Amino acid sequence: MTKINFDFGKPSAGGIVDLSNATVSVIPTERFRNDSRIVVREGFEVALDAKGKATVTVPPTDNTFCYEVTVGLDKDLWKFRRYVTVPDSATAVEFADLVDVDSDTLAPALNTGAALTYLLASSLQDAQAMSAANPGQMVFYPEGQAKTVASQILEDLTGARAVVESQSAAAAQAANAAQASAAGAQAASVQAADAVQAVSEQTAQVSANAAAVQSVADSITESKTVVESHANEALTAIDEAVKQVRDKASDVSGEDRTDTVPTDSTDSASSQEA
Repeated sequence: MTKINFDFGKPSAGGIVDLSNATVSVIPTERFRNDSRIVVREGFEVALDAKGKATVTVPPTDNTFCYEVTVGLDKDLWKFRRYVTVPDSATAVEFADLVDVDSDTLAPALNTGAALTYLLASSLQDAQAMSAANPGQMVFYPEGQAKTVASQILEDLTGARAVVESQSAAAAQAANAAQASAAGAQAASVQAADAVQAVSEQTAQVSANAAAVQSVADSITESKTVVESHANEALTAIDEAVKQVRDKASDVSGEDRTDTVPTDSTDSASSQEA
């Protein structure tokens, strides 16, 4: 929905005064659709306040209808009518700024009743100044100057085209260089990936060799333990055998000493006499 601000005045001996309490009639020229609702061709009226102002809210127009706005009643000599389109605006629009259209074709009205006027200038500079001072009027200046300006514009466009073509060529060269660099980078990336794969394979092989060496070392350690255990058992057996031999030798020595000792004195004397 769009809000339209009305603001009307009338001439008086003291200047322009407010058009107080006048009537404004608003009616669509055709029925129209508002979302899923069909809106029939029915109008409404609004009364201006003491200052000649009023505000209404209406759906924006589309390409099927416009609004017929009538200001004043039949008894009013100043009564007038406009056919206008209303934009879809979040802010209020002024009725004076709405575009007049043909009620049948909805095309912008070519002539709103104002006579065509124009201004003549002696040079382009004067024309620019006069156009700025009179925005609602056409300004003409000598044809020769127009040709000069057109030639200058054409020359500027030609120079701009040359610059664009030069820049396009430079951009193409830069793009080719960038593409070549990208291809080189891709090749280097593939080589790096191959090198990483080779290092990974070598690392795996080294790990396997280290595992094999560790296995052999564990086996040697186990064999050494078994040998040391057997050696300890053998030494123990040898020590036991030596002890037994010594014990037996000690026993035999004791028996021999008992056999050689004399049993009485007679035997001793007989031995001395002999």
